[in-house]
Amino acid sequence: MPLNSIRVFVEAARRGSFSQAARTLGLTQSGVSHHVSGLEKHLGHRLFMRRGAAIELTDAGRLYFDTVQEAMGTLELATLQFAPPVPGARRLVVRTSLPTFAMTVLIPALPRFVGEPTTTVDVITSLSPPQPGEAYDLLISRDLSIGDDETHWQIATEDLVCVAAPAMLTKNAERSMADWPFIVARSRPDTLPFWANRQALDVRGIRIAAAFEHYFLAIPAVVAGMGFLVVPLLLVAESMRAGLLVTADAPAVRGDASYKAFINPHSTAPETATAFCRWLKAELRDRSG
Repeated sequence: MPLNSIRVFVEAARRGSFSQAARTLGLTQSGVSHHVSGLEKHLGHRLFMRRGAAIELTDAGRLYFDTVQEAMGTLELATLQFAPPVPGARRLVVRTSLPTFAMTVLIPALPRFVGEPTTTVDVITSLSPPQPGEAYDLLISRDLSIGDDETHWQIATEDLVCVAAPAMLTKNAERSMADWPFIVARSRPDTLPFWANRQALDVRGIRIAAAFEHYFLAIPAVVAGMGFLVVPLLLVAESMRAGLLVTADAPAVRGDASYKAFINPHSTAPETATAFCRWLKAELRDRSG
C-alpha cells in the first residue's frame, strides 16, 4: 500500500494546491505530482483535475479523500504522541505507584507548577518497581524505592481521617461509630484497623458496607453517600474544600506511611526534577496535616 503517496494526496487535497502541499511536506512540487500520479495509477482513477496551477478533486478523488482523511489524521496524531519533544523542549516524566494520589492530588495540581516555559510533565502509573534503564525522571511512592544511595525527598506524611457525605454524617449523628457503615479500599487493608484501634473501637464489630479495589474508586462512593471512609487527608482535601465530604467527629490519626520522591540517577533533567520535588513538597504541606 503506497502510504507515502496517500499522505501526499491527503495534504494536497487539504491545501487545494500541489505547491502548498510541497512546502508543508518538505518536497518539491514535482515530487508531489509524482506521488499523486503513482497513486492514481495504483487506484485506476483520476483524483485531481489540473487547471494550470489550480487543482480540483474529481468525484472519485472526493470520495477517496472523504474515506482516507480521518484515518490519516489518526495516524498523524498517534505518531505525534510518540515522537520526541521538539528541539529545546523539556519533558519531565513522573512515575508513581499511587494511582489515587496521581488522580486526586498530583494531576489537578500540575497547572500550578511553575517550571521552565518549555517543560511539560508526563505522569505514568505502575504498581511495580521501575526496571534498570527505564526512562523516567522521578518516582513518587509510598512503598517503592530505587535504592538508598539515590537522591530522594520526603514530600508528605499521612494523617488518617474519617469522612462522609454531609447527608450521611447527619443521618448517623445519633449512632455510635461502631454502627456506622464503612467503605474500605482493598489496596490499603491496614488503614481502617489502624485508625479504629486509635479510636478504641473493637475492630471485630465494624460494619463493612462496601469494598473497592483502590481509593480512587472508594472516594466517589463516599461522595455518593454509600458510607464512611478512613482515608489519608491529602487524598480528600479538595473534596472537603468543595463541601462534598466532611470529617466525622473523631480525631485524625497520624499514619505510619510517608510519601517520597526519588530522582532517577539517570534522569536527563535532574535540575527540573529537583525543582519539581521542591514545588510538590510545598504544595502538599497544607494537605498532609
